[in-house]
Amino acid sequence: MRILFFTLFLFTFAPLVMAAENGMTSSHQTEAHTHYCPMHPEETGMEGNNCPICGMHLVPKNEGNGSHEGHENKPEGAFLIDPSYIQTLGVKPSSVTHHEFGRNIRSFGQIEPSTRLEYAVDVRTKGWIVDLAVDAVGDAVKKGDLLFTYYSPDLMNAQSDFLIGSRVGNAIQRLSLYGMDDKAIAELKERGKFFEETPFYAPEDGTITMLSVRKGGHVNEGGSVLKLQDFSKVWVNADVPIRDVQFLEVKTPAKISIPETSASYDTAVDFIHPVNDPQNRTVTVRLVLDNPDGTLKPDTYVDAVFSADAQSRLAIPAEAVLYGGMGAYVIEDIGDGYFR
Repeated sequence: MRILFFTLFLFTFAPLVMAAENGMTSSHQTEAHTHYCPMHPEETGMEGNNCPICGMHLVPKNEGNGSHEGHENKPEGAFLIDPSYIQTLGVKPSSVTHHEFGRNIRSFGQIEPSTRLEYAVDVRTKGWIVDLAVDAVGDAVKKGDLLFTYYSPDLMNAQSDFLIGSRVGNAIQRLSLYGMDDKAIAELKERGKFFEETPFYAPEDGTITMLSVRKGGHVNEGGSVLKLQDFSKVWVNADVPIRDVQFLEVKTPAKISIPETSASYDTAVDFIHPVNDPQNRTVTVRLVLDNPDGTLKPDTYVDAVFSADAQSRLAIPAEAVLYGGMGAYVIEDIGDGYFR
């Protein structure tokens, strides 16, 4: 777009003065007027007069610095200003650029583990923990790592039925229902003999966040053994005032910053909760952050800034906009001392 290459000028003008006060008239009304407005050449007057449109002091017609005489190739609608006069005016150029405009909504929030990346390892039959490969909260495991071995008579019977080809109750389905995963079932097929100590493996990469058993401990049917959390992605739950939620939607850009470290992260709205907190008069807005190296810790407080209705638009300094009888307008620098 041509407008991206335009240059604007910022002027400090004297207050506008009505034509009746400074004695000005248009150039077609009299030949006696020896001065004109460089910005509005059709406006003429005497020495000391101001332009009724922009308030600019008039310059002599017969000076080469502002006259259009002898400039037959001047751009249409343009006027000429001598460089020395530009310097006297204190003109400052500024380019038209693109700038993000929109409503910035500020809030605060807290980093939380993603419940979509949490895995519970339970046992479906009563038995005993024989060996515990992970024995502390915070232990990191990879998918397929051994978590523990488990002695259960019911689970051994289900494996025996599977090995002898029993179709009563669908033997392979019973193994899955009892908690054996595909890796353990494949090992059972390969060895051709049931496990007295059935292995249980990690379903995904993660960190042990809850461990409710110890080696040799008894577990009842349906008992929870441990929980595994993947922290490669975390959530930020931000509390946004009800008055501001109306300007947000899924995928609204946002920036998260941590005051203690000054680190910041770009993200977007993932989910807006359908109910509000009646006490705080806020709505929880969820964002998702990548956390491959584990830098982001749950329960950390953060600041959130949402760029609601943000759009990239053409922008100029506010000082470059001139106001007068013609309304709001700007001056374009078209080169070689000519302006429009």
